[in-house]
Amino acid sequence: MNKLEALRLFCAAAETANFRQAARDNGLPPQAVSRAVAFLEQEFGDMLFVRNTRSTQITPFGEQVYRQAKAAVRQTDSVFQEFSLNERVTERGLVRVAMPRLGYSGLLDGVIARLAAYPEIVLDWRCGNELRDTDRSQIDVGIRVGTAQKDDFIVKNIVPLTLVNAAAPSLLARLGEPCDMADLQTRFPLLGHLNENTNSIFSWEFADGSEFVPSQPAFIAPETEHLLAAAKAGRGIGQFALWQVRDEIRSGSLKTVLPKQTVVLENWQLYVYRPNRHRNTARVKRVFDALVGVLEAWLQGD
Repeated sequence: MNKLEALRLFCAAAETANFRQAARDNGLPPQAVSRAVAFLEQEFGDMLFVRNTRSTQITPFGEQVYRQAKAAVRQTDSVFQEFSLNERVTERGLVRVAMPRLGYSGLLDGVIARLAAYPEIVLDWRCGNELRDTDRSQIDVGIRVGTAQKDDFIVKNIVPLTLVNAAAPSLLARLGEPCDMADLQTRFPLLGHLNENTNSIFSWEFADGSEFVPSQPAFIAPETEHLLAAAKAGRGIGQFALWQVRDEIRSGSLKTVLPKQTVVLENWQLYVYRPNRHRNTARVKRVFDALVGVLEAWLQGD
């Protein structure tokens, strides 16, 4: 058996803790992962996993092997990605894209339009607010909001995260405008943005350095589009990224509340990334550039 391929399948099994899933992720029958692990256990003379009918658990020895095997596989992939002529020039094949829901319905349309001349690039489009493990999900290009890990990724910062408080004119006509932070918290219904990773409400942050979590939110949702709908309906005041409510503020369907408390978080960026292993992969670079171009045009109002 090819030792490198065996290490690759072992790493997949270690990351999923499921031989069947590891095989499916690699387009192979389940027996292929079992054979690879058995081969390596014979080579190393020790067990890599403890398996029974209900679970698969990596052994302490397996953990040691995994750390070095993962580095070796990643380095090998990097060499082929860096120097393979096919990868450098071919603009066809699968590109997996992951992103949060940004509240911009034209993003996919814009990317597809920019890729019109490349019909053989196949997009696997993953959209959601949950955290993603780039290696495990085999993501090729992505959009994130946060602090970029530039050691592992090629990153293009698009815009810093600016947080604004926004409410429907109908709600403000009924209750007036808050005069300060204390008034905002005590007298107004607030919207709660649910963090699906922790099942808790995100805190609101302000220009004076203070923050709070709405104690009794009038509406709770993890999706920006649903929070926007609730805000425009006058259900409550919400805190949003500026790019999420820019069009609503321009049209007048939402109004900025306590504008002096608008906060710009310079360390948190909306950014596009691709793993370093795809530094010279032509199809991935093409999709990366398309995402950057569409986002920049959108935020410039084009």
